Amino acid sequence: MIPETAPPGLHNDIGESIMKTIMNIRTILAALAVMTASACHDNLPKTDHHFSDEMVSLSVSVPTIKTKVSEKNSPGTPDAINTLQVFVFDEGGILEASDMTESESVVLTCKTGPKKVVSLVNAPEMTDVTTYSALCSASSFLDDNTIDSMVMSGETEVNLTATSSVTIPVSRLAAKVVLRQVMNNFKFKSDQDAEFLVTHVYLLNVGAERGYLSAAMPKQWYNMMELDTFDSPAFTYEQLSSPVKLPYSSTWTADKYFYCYPNPTETDSSDETWSARRTRLVLEATLDGEVMYYPVTLPVIEPNSSYEVTVRITRRGSPSPDIPVTGIAAEFSVDVQSWIARDRIEEVI
Repeated sequence: MIPETAPPGLHNDIGESIMKTIMNIRTILAALAVMTASACHDNLPKTDHHFSDEMVSLSVSVPTIKTKVSEKNSPGTPDAINTLQVFVFDEGGILEASDMTESESVVLTCKTGPKKVVSLVNAPEMTDVTTYSALCSASSFLDDNTIDSMVMSGETEVNLTATSSVTIPVSRLAAKVVLRQVMNNFKFKSDQDAEFLVTHVYLLNVGAERGYLSAAMPKQWYNMMELDTFDSPAFTYEQLSSPVKLPYSSTWTADKYFYCYPNPTETDSSDETWSARRTRLVLEATLDGEVMYYPVTLPVIEPNSSYEVTVRITRRGSPSPDIPVTGIAAEFSVDVQSWIARDRIEEVI
C-alpha cells in the first residue's frame, strides 16, 4: 500500500515499472511461440510435393516384334528396331526427361509421381518437344520409313514411387499391301487369244503423313489419281523390270509388297478434280498393246495392318487407274490380316 504522503512523481515511477515488466513478459511469450511453431514445422510429415522431388531411375524398353512366317518373302526387315526415342511427361503434360538410343532400351532419371511415357521407334530425332500435347500434334511422314526401318510408336502411364522399369508395346504407323496372285480368266475368246502383259503395280491415293499418337485426315498425298514416280517413295510402286506375260488360264504368283500410311477416307471418289478418296492397288497392263488398268479399291486403311490381294481378270480393264472397272471385269479378293488380324473382305467388281 502506498502511503498517501508519498513524494510527488512516485506514482508515475511505479506505473512505468509495471508497464515495462508487462512488455518484457509479452516479448518472452512471443519468442516462445515462434520457437514452438518452428519446432512443429520441422516435425510435419513429408507432403506429396516434397515426395515428388525425389529422383529415381526409369528403364524403358520396347519388345522385339517378330515377323510372321507368312511374311518370309517380304523384302527387308520391317520389324527392325534401329533407333528408340523415349519421352517422359509429368502429370501436367510437361516434358521431364527424354533420350534417344540405337538399342531397344534406355534409362532416364525422373522425379517420382504419375508419368506418361511415349516411345518412338525409327523416327527422326525430335529435339523441340516440350509438352505431351506438342507430341500429339506432331506428324510422321511416309518417306521417314524404309522397308528396313518402319516408324512405330507406343505409350503408357506409370506411377513412379521408386526405381522402375517398363516395357512399352509399339506398333507400326504404316500398313502393308501385298499383291499375292493375278489370274488370267478372260471370258471372251478374242481376249483369251490376245497377249496380256502386266507392266506396273502401284498404290494410288496414298496418305503422306500420320500423327505419331493421333489419327487425322492426311494433308499431303502421294500418287494422287495417277502414278508419280518422281515424288513418291519407292515402296509405293514397282515398274516391273520385264513385263509379266500372263497367257489365258495362267496364274502369276506375284508376292509384291507395298507400304502406305493410314487412309481414313470412307466415301470414295473418281472425280477429275482432286479430293480425299480411297487408296487403290493398281495393276497396269496391256492387251495386244492397248494400255488398261485394274484398280483394286482397298478398305479403309488402318495402321499396322496387312492387306493381301488376289486378282482374277475376266474382261478388259479401265481407261484410268483411278476409275474402278465397270461391269464384271475382274474379281478382287482382299484378305486383311496381321500385322493386326482383321476379317476377310471379298469384293467382286
